[in-house]
Amino acid sequence: MSIEKTEAVVLRAINYRDTSKIVTFYTKRYGKMSAIAKGARNPKSKFGSLFQPLNYLQIVFYRRENRELQYVSSSDFVKYFKSLTSNMDKFAIAMSLIEIVNRVMHDEEENERVFGLLVDSLSVLDKVDVLPQNVFVHFGLHLAIDLGFTPNFKDCLICRKLIDLEKERKVCYVIEKGGPLCEKCSANVNESFLFSNSALLVLQSFVRLSSEAAAKAKMEPALQNELSNFVFVYLKKHSDTLKEIRSLKFLAASK
Repeated sequence: MSIEKTEAVVLRAINYRDTSKIVTFYTKRYGKMSAIAKGARNPKSKFGSLFQPLNYLQIVFYRRENRELQYVSSSDFVKYFKSLTSNMDKFAIAMSLIEIVNRVMHDEEENERVFGLLVDSLSVLDKVDVLPQNVFVHFGLHLAIDLGFTPNFKDCLICRKLIDLEKERKVCYVIEKGGPLCEKCSANVNESFLFSNSALLVLQSFVRLSSEAAAKAKMEPALQNELSNFVFVYLKKHSDTLKEIRSLKFLAASK
């Protein structure tokens, strides 16, 4: 057994026995892991409200190899995302990000790029002048890239010619293969995702942009919805464990 310290984002917390909690974290050093916080529900607990989902913490825990549950000994905030719980749209998107991470990432597989992406996306959402759905789209695209199924938005999957966005108003996209089809090649394909050339342009730019720059890109709600839908379908197709995102249903219901 060793005593370890790492930064972590709280993904989920459930009550355990009379006074404790089992907390699922996404950590910088160990990937996704679960730990027992003894006495965390006690009104006088040293943990207080630290183990609420979305909290960005530094945790100290006792680690044993090949054990499903570790033990948290102490914790404190690295950064407090104040606005995420006071804005319904931001809260729903933030919850969708940690829900995705919880579903698609495997236990104790370190991935600092994914951890950095999650923290950066939550930090941007916490800012004043941002569009929450844009953060979801940017996060989903870059998560796909970090996990090794990078989408292609430029050239046709079959003939390799650049997609002519001035000529084609609607673009066929093959989700399984992660790429678009030109007008000629798409005539021979029945199953594909159809979206606007405007959406393809935004996706091309979001691959290059920082999360903050993407979050401030102005666009119509219909285009935002089109992009969000594509990102969800793409992630779902490339992950066996992502069937739905409950937090996005909450966002839709609040509109």
